This record gives sequence, structure tokens and C-alpha cells, in this order.
Amino acid sequence: MMMFMRKGTLGATASSSAIWLLLQQHMEMGIFPFPPNFPSFLLFNHHHITTSACTEKPSLPQKHCGFGSNTSNDISIDDALTSFYRMVRMNPRPSVVEFGKFLGSIAKKKQYSSAVSLCNQMDLFGVTHNVYSLNVLINCLCRLSHVDFAVSVMGKMFKLGIQPDAITFNTLINGLCNEGKIKEAVGLFNEMVWSGHEPNVISYNTVINGLCKNGNTIMAVRVFRKMEQNGGKPNVVTYNTIIDSLCKDRLVNEAVEFLSEMVDRGIPPDVVTYNTILHGFCSLGQLNEATRLFKEMVGRNVMPDTVTFNILVDGLCKEGMVSEARCVSETMTEKGAEPNAYTYNALMDGYCLHNQMDEAIKVLGIMIGKGCAPNLSSYNILINGYCKSKRMNEAKRLLSEMSEKNLTPDTVTYSTLMQGLCQVGRPREALNLFKEMCSSGLLPDLMAYSILLDGFCKHGHLDEALKLLKEMHERRIKPNIILYTILIRGMFIAGKLEVAKELFSKLSADGIRPDIWTYNVMIKGLLKEGLSDEAYEFFRKMEDDGFLPDSCSYNVIIQGFLQNQDSSTAIQLIDGMVGKRFSADSSTFQMLLDLESHDEIISRFMRGSSQHTKMND
Repeated sequence: MMMFMRKGTLGATASSSAIWLLLQQHMEMGIFPFPPNFPSFLLFNHHHITTSACTEKPSLPQKHCGFGSNTSNDISIDDALTSFYRMVRMNPRPSVVEFGKFLGSIAKKKQYSSAVSLCNQMDLFGVTHNVYSLNVLINCLCRLSHVDFAVSVMGKMFKLGIQPDAITFNTLINGLCNEGKIKEAVGLFNEMVWSGHEPNVISYNTVINGLCKNGNTIMAVRVFRKMEQNGGKPNVVTYNTIIDSLCKDRLVNEAVEFLSEMVDRGIPPDVVTYNTILHGFCSLGQLNEATRLFKEMVGRNVMPDTVTFNILVDGLCKEGMVSEARCVSETMTEKGAEPNAYTYNALMDGYCLHNQMDEAIKVLGIMIGKGCAPNLSSYNILINGYCKSKRMNEAKRLLSEMSEKNLTPDTVTYSTLMQGLCQVGRPREALNLFKEMCSSGLLPDLMAYSILLDGFCKHGHLDEALKLLKEMHERRIKPNIILYTILIRGMFIAGKLEVAKELFSKLSADGIRPDIWTYNVMIKGLLKEGLSDEAYEFFRKMEDDGFLPDSCSYNVIIQGFLQNQDSSTAIQLIDGMVGKRFSADSSTFQMLLDLESHDEIISRFMRGSSQHTKMND
């Protein structure tokens, strides 16, 4: 616990000079008046302190108008410390109020470590505390992510006979919430009520925000309703917090109900309120509702900002309405909002999604022409678009352009390019990029390794794939089930059945659990080798291992049995698939149509109209 030294620790009759001498000796010996468990990084390098008597009033440079002024947070930390040392040497000493103001000025400069250290020195020199100075200390400790120390300070307040106020509780509750200690925050909130302190709107907002950040929207709504029952008056911040959490939970209609409620209560929604719900509607693809809400927003004289327009542009692009999105972006300026990098990036992404790369590049030109510098996301979007269009030379040209514009590629940039190169059959070029990425100081992640492994395996470069796996082990990067499944599939492609089976068996020894994709790969590979019985065993083993076969599992095994001319088992599996409410995919159905003319079992099955209908549901 944070402990404060009592005023009498050094003796009530100790002279000011003796105290200074003792402190100076302690500093020279490296001894500071802090508890053993106090975080050492909170200490700062103390200035040398003279022992000469001083009775003059402390002063800072004239332009700052003294330590108690509203402008004192503009002074340098050196000046502030010098002023503090003068204060404690004054005779008579300034009041605790002045010391509190001084600490507050240090905290306002975000010099939290220094404020905490000075607080402890106040104890050493017998300067008493009041609720204000201790609230400053609590706030600084919370800002430094030492909320446990901050809580112990409140405990010390009670021992000193200083009553915590609403600010004390609110600061601690906020600190606990910021560290994810929601249960403790709610407990302290309840203690606040039980001790007779009336929670204010800040108290409620802090708890509600903490619960929402922790994903507990239901409990946040309960606290909200409790606030109303206790006579508390929620404000726009309260409503915005609840609305934001509901939208993140995809409960946009419930968020709209809260919007209506706040309007009915005379609490005007602001641009944040509308932006949050607009984003919620766009995330669900409900653009008609988003448009309606936008009109309502303007009708209530809430002026849309750049964020509002960006939400609409992004939402329209994701729904394939890029032309409409571009029209919205072009009206921004006349509505008082300027397009920014996010606006242009959303438009470029929209064009890239629809393979309209020339239009995307035009947007880049407009962006630069408007004085808006493209960022890393801009280039990553365009590179991804070119890669999907298999225009790899243009994608690589953009990578070179990035260095010309002093933009540093990240792992996303390189991974996107590597995947594009692998998809067009150029895995060795992808490997060169991988090496370039590593030499630039970027650490490859599992995604980067997965892309390369997949590229090598699909194009028959198994030796390169195994070298890469070895390199991962040397770098102490543990392969996951995705990497192993890629390797297993690669072995099947290369006809290395035993190696594939060995890799699967090795999973449990490495503490890696196969997933449904792994089983599907094994089933498909075994069927390709004509091992129908083993494939069927794996299919059943899936359920034993807790994985229910999905639509892909059924289609893979049905196609395999049809290819291996085992129509009877295939029909049984189709019945099971229909019973699980899965449907045949286009490949399975085409195989059935092809076999219908010369396979009697399939022919009888296809003539069964009821089954035929079910297959196409």
C-alpha cells in the first residue's frame, strides 16, 4: 500500500535546516522517502538542495505570474521544482491550498511521476494534505496505470480524517475501468453510494463507459435505468455511450429507440450520436435506414461532419454503389466538410472491390491534386486491387513508388504482394519479397509464412516449403493448424500420402488440435488416392472429436465416393446431408447429372422427385 510519512516522523522540533540536511544526505546516499513496493520509475532526478534559510516568497519567471496562477502549467518542470523547494523553505510556509494548486499545475503539465514524487516529499517535510492534493495524487497514479496504489491512497485518507469527495470516487472508478477492473469499479461505485456520497452524472457515465468497453452492454443499460430511478439525469454523453455499445453489438434498432428516448426527454442528439447509428446501419448494409437517419439529422440542424460523410461513402462502396458514394464525396465541400484520406481510401477500395483499377487510380490522382497526401492504407488498398486483378507488375510498381514518397511498407503490404505472386504461379518472386521484408526489419508473422507455404505447396516446391518450416522453428515461431493443414494438402497434391498422414498424426504430439478444414483436406486427399474406407473413418472421427461435418465436408466426401464409383455410399451420404439441412453444391450436382444416364442407382435417386427437390432447396 502507498504509505505517507506522518508529520512527526522527523520530530516536531526539527529545524528547517536540519530537514534539508537530512534530505540532502538521503538523496546523496540514494535513499528516497518511498515505500519499498512503490514503482521505481516514478522517481525523477532531484535537484541539489541547499540548506540556507529562505524567507522570501517563492517566485517563478515574471511572465508566469507566480506558482498559483492559471498559467503555471506553462512553466518548465525545472522551474516548477525550483519553486517547490523554495515553498517548503519559506517561513511562514504557504498553506496546504497553495501546495495543492502547485501539485495541480504539475499534473496539468502531464508530469505525473514528478507530482507523485513531490507529494511524498510534502509528507517528508511535514506539509499536511487536503482532499484536493490527495485527489491530484490519486489522479496521477491512475494516469500512470498504478490504480492499486491510488486505491490505497483513499484508504490513507480515511486514516488521516480526510473525507473523500465525488472527485475521489470518480477518479478511482475511472482508473479501475481503464485497467479493465470493472468488477472492482462497480464495487467502489456501490461503496460510494453506501457511504452517503451521491453519485453524479460523471460517476454514472464512468461506470457505464467501463461496462460498455468491457462488452457488458446489458449491465450498462441496467446501471442507466438505475440512474434514472435514483433521480439522476443522463446527458448526451450517457446516451452516446449506450448507443455506441448497442451498435457494436449490432443492436441498431435498440440504439434508435434510445435516440428517440433522448429526443423525447429534450436531450438534443449531437453529431456523434447520429454518426454512431449511421455506422451501425451501414455495417448491417441497411443503407435505406442510414439515408433516412441522415435526412433526420440534417432536419434537426445537426450538421454532418467529415466522419458522417466518410461513413456514408464507405457504406455505399461496400454495397457496390461506388458511383453514388463518389457523388456523396463530391458534395462534402459545399456542406462544409472536407474529404480526407479516409474518404479517398474508401472510394479507391470500392473501385478495387469491383476490379475497376483505372477508376481507383483516378481517385488517387484527385486525392493528390486536392493536396491530400496518400498514406500507407492508400497504397495497401491499391496494391491489393492490382493483385486481385492479377496485374502484378503494376502492384510492384506501387511498392517502388512508396519508397519514393517516403512511405514504409508494412507486413500487410508485403503479404498482399506475396499472395498475389503465389496466385499467378510466381512463388520464388514471393520468396524474394519475403527476404526483402525481413531485411527491412519487419518481423514476418504467421500470415506471411502461410502465404509462402501455400504458394510453394500448390506449385510443387515442397523442398522450399519444408525449408520455410524449418526456418520458422529456428525463429521460434510455432506453426498453427492453418500452416499444418496447408502442408498436409501440399503433400496430397504431390502424391506423398504417407508424409501427409504422418503430419496429421504429429499434430497431437505438438499440442495442435485439427479443425474442420484439416479433416476436410484429409478426407479429400484419401479419396483422391482411392482410400474410401479410410476417408469414411475420418468423416466419422470428426464427430467423435467434436467437429460436426459442415456442407463442405458432405460435398467433399460425396464427390469422392462418386469419383470412386461407390454410388450406394454416396446416396446414403446425400440422405444424411439433406437431413442436416445442407445442400449439394454445383460440382456435386453436376456430377450427379453426368452419372444419371449410365448409373442405375443414381438414375433411380434422381427420379425421386421429392429428393430431387430437396437437393435444390
